Amino acid sequence: MRIATVSHSHIALRQQLFFREVARQGHEVLMISPGEWGNLRTTAQKVDSWELKTCRHIGESIYQYRLLGARDLAEEFKPDWLYIQAEPGSSLAEEAVLWNVDKRALFTWDNISLKGRMSTLPAYDLVVCGNPEAEELVKPWNPHTLLLLQVGVDTDHFQSRPGVLRDVDVAYVGRMAEEKGLVYLLQAWPTVRILEQKDFKELPWWYSQIKVLVAYSQDISTWKEQAPNYVVLEALACGCKAVVSDTKAMEYWLRGCPGVVMVEGHEQSGSELDPVKVDRLKTGIQRALEVEVGEWVREWVGGRFSNQEVAKRLLEVMVC
Repeated sequence: MRIATVSHSHIALRQQLFFREVARQGHEVLMISPGEWGNLRTTAQKVDSWELKTCRHIGESIYQYRLLGARDLAEEFKPDWLYIQAEPGSSLAEEAVLWNVDKRALFTWDNISLKGRMSTLPAYDLVVCGNPEAEELVKPWNPHTLLLLQVGVDTDHFQSRPGVLRDVDVAYVGRMAEEKGLVYLLQAWPTVRILEQKDFKELPWWYSQIKVLVAYSQDISTWKEQAPNYVVLEALACGCKAVVSDTKAMEYWLRGCPGVVMVEGHEQSGSELDPVKVDRLKTGIQRALEVEVGEWVREWVGGRFSNQEVAKRLLEVMVC
């Protein structure tokens, strides 16, 4: 089977490793990506039956950007499936329904702005939904859905590094944004180590030092946590424990994971800190520090979220 996949997010190594796994499972894969996006850069590559081609793009909004020449590249490849990873209502998702391909799939996380942006959904043969709320919104417009993550975790890359001391008690890795709950974390655990940016290739070395990673995501008026948080999954695969909030996406994907402590209180109701939430988070971090999980946490994550497992589930549906 031949799969062409197009997205601005394909510039990230995480996506590229996932689609290399799709190719390893016996398929030809063409990834089409901008050559630069934000602070990331990538170049064209080819390895066996996997290839990455880059295009110039115009526009920085994920809803309005255009990849110049992407249509020609995709149509020349003659894919059995065109897989667009972009939100419904985006320029890319709307343009792709006009491309000359056999079948189309669309991936969406969207659980807020999806409402009112549904017009192209019936044109897709499959809509892959990253969380249950997105699937609920899509179903009335297109019954052909699959509940699955955008990509998996490269468990070969994300594993604890030998000889690295796990001497950082509590850490945060990610964007410095309101929805990440940092104001609560800093109150609950003032000595937390905060790392805003780290090269993807270096992340396992960092996670190997951490005992507990905190991702206390908040649902605010302009954002809902849409995923189980790849930082959390990748850290768990490296032997970390994690403290997360009980957002619907976290609840769905991570409930029952050994080494994960889920703390109540994901709805940010105002600008003032809720002292009850601060105390809950502090208690959750203390509990996580005391938990012993060994290799169970890595096995749990790998069995559900590894690139191999996520690719297998996607291909099972596409092959049918």
